[in-house]
Amino acid sequence: MSASAGARKRLTIPLGLLLVLSLALCAAFVHFFVTRGRRSEDLPRLFPVPAFALTSEQGRPVTRADLEGFAWIADFVFTQCGGTCPLMTQKMARLAADLKGIEAIRFVSFDVDPDRDGVPELAAYAEAAGADPARWSFLRGEKSAIVSLARDGFKLAVVDGDPKDPEPVLHSTRFVLVDAAGTIRGYYDSTDPEAMERLQADARRLAPGSRKGTR
Repeated sequence: MSASAGARKRLTIPLGLLLVLSLALCAAFVHFFVTRGRRSEDLPRLFPVPAFALTSEQGRPVTRADLEGFAWIADFVFTQCGGTCPLMTQKMARLAADLKGIEAIRFVSFDVDPDRDGVPELAAYAEAAGADPARWSFLRGEKSAIVSLARDGFKLAVVDGDPKDPEPVLHSTRFVLVDAAGTIRGYYDSTDPEAMERLQADARRLAPGSRKGTR
């Protein structure tokens, strides 16, 4: 074997490895940027949340504008609910705990029974849930405004039931994910563990990179 042939043989292996590594790095590069670019775009843009002006469990005014720049998760509950609400609130608390390290995510629970739930009742309910008032708001307003917001804005049902029933107000058990621009991006069945996992993952995707704001 000539010296030049031996040199070519010795160079064949490192060049082959270099080609494999280059292709692998290229594939990883493309995968990273394609999936990174689609992280929020793969979620549908459904409906804009209409403007609202409500009162929090802290007695403070809260509007939709206060949530601009944050991704947020919403649900509809009430404090005297003896059925689904405690479970929904428990799951919201779990989401809040799991997403605690992400500053740009907020949580909003709209009260569907404001005739019986005043600010003190909401404050007690929030405290029992272990809610951080800087991140999780419980909002109340006129009954007609809340019903309109649920039905017309969030496209969720709210109807009065039997006053003697554990659920005197019937309402959806779905959680709603809203982006930083105030657009609904998804609905999630709170009774479905897989849906809750998707919600957490989608909320992480939608959260702006950094945002400091006030409640």
